[in-house]
Amino acid sequence: MNKNKVFLLSAVAILSIFPTDLFADLLVNTLSGKCLDVSGAPGIENGTKVQLWDCEASGRHSNGSQSDQVWYFSNGFIKNSVSGKCLDVSGAPGIENGAKIQLWDCETSGRNSNGSQTDQKWYFSNGFIKNSVSGKCLDVPGAPGIEKGVQLQLWDCETSGRHSNGSQTDQKWTVKQ
Repeated sequence: MNKNKVFLLSAVAILSIFPTDLFADLLVNTLSGKCLDVSGAPGIENGTKVQLWDCEASGRHSNGSQSDQVWYFSNGFIKNSVSGKCLDVSGAPGIENGAKIQLWDCETSGRNSNGSQTDQKWYFSNGFIKNSVSGKCLDVPGAPGIEKGVQLQLWDCETSGRHSNGSQTDQKWTVKQ
C-alpha cells in the first residue's frame, strides 16, 4: 500500500474516533430514554437550566416552537442548535460534584470571563459525556436519576456502569440522529 493510501486511511480512522463537527438531533440518556433539554420553550437565555425531558422527536415542542433539544458537537463544545449557546458548568470553572449544568454563551476563546480555563469543553468516551477540565461526567441527579425536569449536574464518572448504591448508571448517553 502506498503512503497516500495509508495516510488517507489513518485520517479517516482518526476522524471517525474524534470528529471535529458531529451533527446530531438528540442526546438521549440510555437509562431513562429521555433527552438533554433546555428548560423553556425554547430556552435561549444564559443561565437557563439544562435538564432531562421527554424527547421531542418531531423536532417541535408541544407549543409548536422549534425543539431546543437539538445539539451539535463542534471543536469540543456541545452547542444548542436553537440558541447557538453551549453546555456550561456553573462555577467558572465548575469542577465540583453537583455543579449545575446550564446554557451559556460559548467561550470559544478557551477562557471564562474571569480568565480561567473554559469548563464548556466536553468529549465522548464509551457512552459517557466527560468534561475536559474536571474529567467528571454529565450526570442526572438521583440514584438512578430518571425524573423529567431535573437539572443535570457534573459528577464523578460511574465507569463501572453502576452508581455507588449498586443501581445502574444514569450517566450514559447516545446520539440519535
